[in-house]
Amino acid sequence: MSSAFSSILQTLGLNSTSKKSASATTSPALHKSFPQEPSNGVLPRGLTEIPLAVVAQHDDFSDCWIVIYDRVYDVTQFLRDHPGGEDIIMEHAGRDATLAFHSTGHSRSAIEQMGEYLIGELPAKERIFRNGSAKVLSIGVPQ
Repeated sequence: MSSAFSSILQTLGLNSTSKKSASATTSPALHKSFPQEPSNGVLPRGLTEIPLAVVAQHDDFSDCWIVIYDRVYDVTQFLRDHPGGEDIIMEHAGRDATLAFHSTGHSRSAIEQMGEYLIGELPAKERIFRNGSAKVLSIGVPQ
């Protein structure tokens, strides 16, 4: 795995050496309701488990969630500030945007800023990048 990719994973909190950002949590009361109890126990970093079906309900300019590397982000307040324009994020609103995110060059600052919008993560059965059965994708990524 390249050091740049490893650095991105670390910044996003997807490796075992990263620290939890104090700004990485948000009140679920600010959002549409979703299950608060994980189906398989305590989640890493204390994040709320949010299924893709719930993410899909947040797909417009006034309520925009995306998934990047199995983490759920509420980017509603960031849409107008996104340097690439809000339309590029809206193409992935309510869906997984990992491939689009990874294929576009993002500065370290931009990646670090993502923690401000982190609200949860996908349930284990819906994860792609941190799934124990996906041996290639799980290298360097905690289970």
